[in-house]
Amino acid sequence: MHIMRLFAVAAFLFALSACGETESLTDSDRVHAQALYDANCAMCHDTEGSGAPNRAALEKRTPAAILAALETGVMRQQGQLLNSDERELIAQYLGAKSAKVAGNMCNRSISSDDTPIWNRWGNGIENRRYQSASRGGVTLSNVSSLELKWVFAFPDAARARSQPAVTEQAVYTGSSDGRVYALDRETGCVLWTFDADAEVRSAPTLGTDSSGKTDYLYFGDFNANVYAVDARTGNLKWKRSVQDHPAGTITGSLTLYEGRLFVPMSSTEVLSALKAEYECCTFRGGITALDAASGKSLWRMHTVNAASRAGVDQQGQVAFGPSGAPVWSVPTVDSKRGLLYIGTGENYSSPASAMSDAIIALELATGKIRWWQQTIANDAWNASCESFGDGINCPREDGPDLDFGAPPILTTLADGRDIILAGQKSGMIFALDPDDRGKILWRQRAGMGGFNGGVHWGMASDPDTLYVGIADTPGNKGAVGPRRPGIHAFDIATGKPQWSRIEPFTCKERKFECETAISAPVTATDGIVFGGAHNGLLRAYSTKDGALLWSYDTRRNFKTVNGVKGSGGSIDSAGPVIAGGMLIVNSGYDKFGEIPGNVLLVFEPKRGKERK
Repeated sequence: MHIMRLFAVAAFLFALSACGETESLTDSDRVHAQALYDANCAMCHDTEGSGAPNRAALEKRTPAAILAALETGVMRQQGQLLNSDERELIAQYLGAKSAKVAGNMCNRSISSDDTPIWNRWGNGIENRRYQSASRGGVTLSNVSSLELKWVFAFPDAARARSQPAVTEQAVYTGSSDGRVYALDRETGCVLWTFDADAEVRSAPTLGTDSSGKTDYLYFGDFNANVYAVDARTGNLKWKRSVQDHPAGTITGSLTLYEGRLFVPMSSTEVLSALKAEYECCTFRGGITALDAASGKSLWRMHTVNAASRAGVDQQGQVAFGPSGAPVWSVPTVDSKRGLLYIGTGENYSSPASAMSDAIIALELATGKIRWWQQTIANDAWNASCESFGDGINCPREDGPDLDFGAPPILTTLADGRDIILAGQKSGMIFALDPDDRGKILWRQRAGMGGFNGGVHWGMASDPDTLYVGIADTPGNKGAVGPRRPGIHAFDIATGKPQWSRIEPFTCKERKFECETAISAPVTATDGIVFGGAHNGLLRAYSTKDGALLWSYDTRRNFKTVNGVKGSGGSIDSAGPVIAGGMLIVNSGYDKFGEIPGNVLLVFEPKRGKERK
């Protein structure tokens, strides 16, 4: 069995602080370390398309981060097949030797009258990813003059995936080593930092007091801890673990509403199944509600029933099910109906259940399930099913792994009726009726779909139109029709296609430098929709017809405000943010062999250069 398949999903990890300079390895150590790498790691990390970061991306991690991955993180079960000396040797051999640097500290602090401009993953509890031109400040008149204002580089990182929250004074963002930053919005100097226990990969959420002023910052880490810190100082208010399974984690952003935090729960058990000896599987996806003032647990909802014995696997050991149906995106609030809407992923083991690959409506107050709408039945899958796995723990359904990874969008039609919009990795988009138990009002195919999208991380909507980013990366099981990577627009009321901007490969080779897939969520403002691609291109399109308005190649080296070596790469997972006359985006994503990078880029229109 090839145990290091996602040593790169070790990429998730960065759970420990960077350790600075490590002791020099002898020639004998290096030979031994390379032999360990060749035997346990190379098949995945040296093979394009395996899903693992390549060798260059691994070498941008610190030894502490790699060791944490193998001993306490997502690869801990696979790491048990190596002894402690071997784990430490591999970590030292592969890991970066640079010291952790935060950046230049500001000579001022955040004042008490600060207010949010872009907040939450979707810029609102409805997850529309829309910002008005009056609040965003990027318009049809100035978008063509956007230029780089400042760049911040995350130390010892190979990806930048925590989409920022923005106020009048600060930019708040997490990082792969667990450090959370408050940066000055104008200059990028560091206002404060806070070190979580593990990677913070989701978007921080800002709380406000009764006058609308920012008070607390809420976020989760990869070890399934939730934190509340003072937004002005970074001082910890409370910390709460919501983990109820050894492999439990938080991948989606938190939703804050009326004093409650709604926490989506996912897990890494989908990878644990790679180990033939693992008795698969028992994790149950769900939502945990916490009191925002204290962190006290209020209720928890599970998407599947508790697992029980479900026969034996191919080696005759006990198999368990049902399991899985994780929630790995931010929940959506329907304040009018008192409901919370979530999207779920696949089951991990047989039998497949009724609420996998579904949109589910829960009562905000209790977590009680009001209704669900499943769009794909019999989707049970785990990493053992892949070509590099041994198939021992692969469920009989064997996929196709077509989750709802993008959160539902709640919006209102011109006639006053509300509608839920949902995009799936299958490439399908749906409109659901919140007043008729999620009845499907219309459906459309936007892309061919696949395990990396189709619709992957998120869509955007203005009052009339839904904007859908499509990845359609090659080689997917369950794909339908031709590839359609790019952005597509649909009428919200009818689902009728409005326009498509398909972005073909930029070169003949099959590599990410040529890949135009839009996996990251798109973002809309008046007249403009922004999308970032796997090849690092960030583009602005006209919402009228998809015409290209502006483009910037983020795949380059940058001079940074904090003096850390910075480079851009693939844009994935986190989408563009428009706030207070600025366009902000992360660049660099080392999963699935994409292009690593470590920068937060801040653009603003050139003054005096508005389009006539």
